[in-house]
Amino acid sequence: MGALSPLFLLAAVSIGVPIYLHLFQRQETRRLSFPALRYLERTERDRARQIRFRQFLLLLFRVLALLLITGAGARLFFAGRGGAHAPTAAVIVLDNSLSSGLVVGEVRLLEELKSLALRTLDAASDEDRFWLIRAGEPWLPAIPGSAQATRQAVEDTEVSEAGGDLHAAINRAVRLLETAAIEHREIHLLSDLQGTAFGRVGEAPAGDIPVVVWTGHQPESTNRALTAVVVGGGLPPLEGQRASVTIEALEPTSEADTLHVPLRLVANERIRGAATLPPGAQTTIAVPPSGTGWVQGYADADPDDLRADDRRFFAYRSRPAPSVVASGDPGVFATEALSVLMDAGRVRLTGAGPVDVLVSASGSGLEQTARTAVIVPPADPTLLPALNRRLTDAGVPWRFDARAASGEAALDGRTLPEPLEGVRLTMWYDLSITGDPPAPPRVLAEVDGQPWAVEGFDAAGRPYLLLGSPLDAHASSLPVSTGMLRFMDWVTSEWAGAGGVPTEYVTGSTLPAPSAATHVRFPSGREMEIDGTRMVRGTGEAGFYTFLAGDSTVSVMALNPPRRESLLEPVDHSELGAAIGDDVIDVDREGSWDGAVYRVRQGPELWWAFLLAMLLLLLGESLMATSGQVSPLDRLVPPEGSDGE
Repeated sequence: MGALSPLFLLAAVSIGVPIYLHLFQRQETRRLSFPALRYLERTERDRARQIRFRQFLLLLFRVLALLLITGAGARLFFAGRGGAHAPTAAVIVLDNSLSSGLVVGEVRLLEELKSLALRTLDAASDEDRFWLIRAGEPWLPAIPGSAQATRQAVEDTEVSEAGGDLHAAINRAVRLLETAAIEHREIHLLSDLQGTAFGRVGEAPAGDIPVVVWTGHQPESTNRALTAVVVGGGLPPLEGQRASVTIEALEPTSEADTLHVPLRLVANERIRGAATLPPGAQTTIAVPPSGTGWVQGYADADPDDLRADDRRFFAYRSRPAPSVVASGDPGVFATEALSVLMDAGRVRLTGAGPVDVLVSASGSGLEQTARTAVIVPPADPTLLPALNRRLTDAGVPWRFDARAASGEAALDGRTLPEPLEGVRLTMWYDLSITGDPPAPPRVLAEVDGQPWAVEGFDAAGRPYLLLGSPLDAHASSLPVSTGMLRFMDWVTSEWAGAGGVPTEYVTGSTLPAPSAATHVRFPSGREMEIDGTRMVRGTGEAGFYTFLAGDSTVSVMALNPPRRESLLEPVDHSELGAAIGDDVIDVDREGSWDGAVYRVRQGPELWWAFLLAMLLLLLGESLMATSGQVSPLDRLVPPEGSDGE
């Protein structure tokens, strides 16, 4: 049994009133005894038992009446699986990731999941509180609200083309429930339960919080998807040269999955080629040469039950090879990489005149006319004072300082360029800002939480890139890896803004905005101003993100859905507990959902029954109190204050 207004139970102390009156407030009378009336005493003793029993019943009726009105006011109820439920804080995790767009019969899976969420809200009371987490849009805030407000949010939910991380969503739900002031808490997980959406089976993020899970979806369709599009083998095509586009199809999920995928390649709104691709295979289609400018296109396959992964976008800027000059001695590895790029026609090395990229060793040549500058520190720390003076003269508000400690660390950071991934450092300098830059700098790579690669603008407005280590084998693993050539190509083309294929981002990623961009246009056509963080969030649409400076295009990024969203195989039923939590209630029939949610059921409230019983008791008490006969002894008791002698 429970109570919805437990404080009202304090009114039960009122039963002490009739008990006190019954025991301690009896009227005291003088008893007279004379021979003529002694026979009446025997009669009174015979009736005393009846009188005491009637008085006990009256006391019992009055005490029970007070207890019943106390129970009615406290809104007592018996726990049960039917009827109303106790006030509950519930987090609805609605999986609207790309895979929820799968069409089952004639209905999208998301519509099925939304209908279950609405059933939860239909049974809600005014005392319940809800949070809605959209697993496919984790950047959206989860604001506590009533059932009505949450209903509107559920109805407005659409399929996102980003991936879903159910492990992270459940973790987030637990943190939200920890802030709830309501005793009873639970999570409602509405998803297709993709195995790839959990990632780390065995951590049970929900702990002991009850999780009601929909397990009624069983994928029956074979998904054919395009999983990758690579332009030019990863290197940006050059102006006037033919480019190649390599397309990859999803690996078969069963031995019976042997259907070939017909596809088309579209570039700048024109079909450039077609092919038939077996599952798990690759094909390459040539793209004709193009002039200077951005090339946007996509590979498109025939639609199936999951349409969103049948198209992959790509974008690159066709441009002439950038002109590069190396000032000072950037090191044998950097010099050799530039030479290889020159032989491949990817850069033009020059000795003088305006250039696109200046590779400056120890700050040498910063006075030259160059559109961008890449500054590489010396291996000898005794040369740092000269480097710092050159930075000050060039209006670069940073300085290098030697580190007293030694050790090894890996590069990381939210905006870490792809060529620097996995690079380990054995020697690096401390970078610190020395003044107010004309525009906020941005850290591209970090080491132990400190900046290692920083971009910004000098006093003349020229973009610069500072590296925290020399480009030699004693400082990092980069020079002796295959990434060195890719890094120098990235520096001279992609970073310097001469064009190129940006780092591959998937939908849902946080995009770093180019330094010159003022706003970004989403694939849907809406535009958003870039804020002070220089990061773009909410990238749930696949397609082209165009960065603009006024009306000029600065850069175009093509975002595609993560490959794992095309793998529809659900997590094994036996692993649900390990993947979710200790208290998992799985529901595989829609009709059973209503009885599974709101674990703490109160059953019907009893106030009406208590009030009815109280009225019957009071009626019985009134009849009993007025139906008793006056005893002869009572007739002989004189009124109080009179002389009875």
